[in-house]
Amino acid sequence: MTSQLGRALRVLAPNDLRLIWRDGFLLLMILVLPLTCLAFRWLVPYLTGVVAPWVELEPYYGLILAGFLVGQQPIMLGALVGILFIEERDEGTLLALQASPLSLRNFLGYRLLAAMGLSVGLTSIGVPLAGLVSVSFLELLAAAALASLAVPVVALAYAIYLKNKLQAVTAIKLVQNWAILPALLYFVPTPWQWIGSVPGPLYYPMRLFWSAADGRAEWGLILPGLVVPGIAILWLLRRFQRTVYA
Repeated sequence: MTSQLGRALRVLAPNDLRLIWRDGFLLLMILVLPLTCLAFRWLVPYLTGVVAPWVELEPYYGLILAGFLVGQQPIMLGALVGILFIEERDEGTLLALQASPLSLRNFLGYRLLAAMGLSVGLTSIGVPLAGLVSVSFLELLAAAALASLAVPVVALAYAIYLKNKLQAVTAIKLVQNWAILPALLYFVPTPWQWIGSVPGPLYYPMRLFWSAADGRAEWGLILPGLVVPGIAILWLLRRFQRTVYA
């Protein structure tokens, strides 16, 4: 299986890069993140000074970065991958895998693992670029890895439930709102935070990040942060396979 994944990387990665490069919208989705993080380095402290008479923003720097980098970024990347899946489904590429040496399982493994790795990389680069909080590399890596599980959740949901690329692009705003839920949970009492974390599993990596930014990383969040989205991914993978072979 490892050799087949390596073959998939050699064969499919150049094609994926061409698709992203050809589609300016998809390319913009990737490039906008590091540029926005650089803007945060100056914009957020400036806004902190502007609103200082009414509210102190600095204690919320961890929450701000958690919402944008740990929450929004993997969801947007998942939407990008989902759009690629929809294009390949419409073109018959996914169905053609039945007659190729590369199985659908290995194709999914390559595509989703590559996207998750890119998500971890973008988050790991974005936080130092923003320069708003100080977290250890291990804390940052743990939060980024947990957040990357949102990529296959969004990508598979796109491929299963959306009929075409137009619907996929329109749905981006909806999935962005899904990432807002964990940020709202920051301000509610503890029992409601855990209840709300089930439909909003990005709560676990986001809370791990903002707690690390406050100097008290909550490592116990790793277990639910793996289990809740893991169950969703397994269920969506089964649905995806049935959709392709239907």
